[in-house]
This record gives sequence, C-alpha cells and structure tokens, in this order.
Amino acid sequence: MEICGVSKATPAMAVEESRLLQVSIFSTLHKNVKYLEFATLLPNIVTIADEVDAQLKQQMLRFMAADAEKSRQPQSHVS
Repeated sequence: MEICGVSKATPAMAVEESRLLQVSIFSTLHKNVKYLEFATLLPNIVTIADEVDAQLKQQMLRFMAADAEKSRQPQSHVS
C-alpha cells in the first residue's frame, strides 16, 4: 500500500495478501465445484496462480530495491 508516496506495506504483508487471495479463489471454486467445468477452468486456474506469483515476485523485487537504495544513502546522525 502506498500513501503519499510512502510505502506502508512490508514483505510479510505482501506475502500474506497473496496467500489470502489464493485461498479466497480456491475456496470460492471449492464452494461452487458442482457448477464448474474443469476442462475449461483448469487452464485459467493455472494462469491466475502464475499471475499471483508473478505479482508477488515483482513486489518482493521492489522491496529489495528499496532496501538497497536505503542502504546506499548516507545515514544522517542526530545527536
């Protein structure tokens, strides 16, 4: 989450959000299993799971880049 250009999310929050999204998707599918056509649905499930994973990877790369940038900046010491 970004508010006024300052990220408030943590890597753990991003991972948990991704996990919750996948749990929600699969729970919904499970609840509606009798209405689903698996031959049609399965390729789409794979696509959704791949997309969720790709977005999580991008988020983690952004976190790592932000951490690397912070470590390159000179530290100001307040006495």
